[in-house]
Amino acid sequence: MENRVITIARSYGSGGRKMGRLLAKELGYEYYDREILRIASDESGISEELFRQADEKQRIPLFRIAREVYTGEVIPPDSDDFISNENLFRYQAKIIRELAATRNCVIVGRCADYVLNDRDDVVSVFILGDTDARIKCLEQRQGLDEAQARKKIKEVDKDRSSFYKYYSDQTWGDAQNYDLCINSSKLGVEGTVQTILSYIKARGL
Repeated sequence: MENRVITIARSYGSGGRKMGRLLAKELGYEYYDREILRIASDESGISEELFRQADEKQRIPLFRIAREVYTGEVIPPDSDDFISNENLFRYQAKIIRELAATRNCVIVGRCADYVLNDRDDVVSVFILGDTDARIKCLEQRQGLDEAQARKKIKEVDKDRSSFYKYYSDQTWGDAQNYDLCINSSKLGVEGTVQTILSYIKARGL
């Protein structure tokens, strides 16, 4: 029997990380988010801090040749590109595929939906939220004022969008790239989690 994997992409402040944890708990699955950076660091020998600095961030060059996001290969240690952002991503993708092949899990961010798009046992979810609700979330969670929260949302969403575009050559948040897109501002945390669970059940997974 194949493993079952839920991938969650999320707009900043929409509660995607919290919902991912709740989903994992409800399903009895393992949960992976920033843990992927630690595992990739342990396997590659590259500093975890380098993985953190590049985490879901990538500046897109003005001119770029489209290419495959991940071929299963990592760049060897004797290469000048061993600690490049490209190789940092390849190691994360390698870990994501290894996790999906060996256990039931919920994976948040890091183009996991794209990395695993050849698998039939994956449910890919994009969680978004109304701007006002996301601002309120950051005001409460991080103590930011409205202007600071609005700026932070714009910056982080831009980083995530660029990261996804660079490695997948697709548009972050485009509904056709996911099985399910949900506005958590409309349903709340519990309602969103239950909707995802209902979809998984309807899929027979």
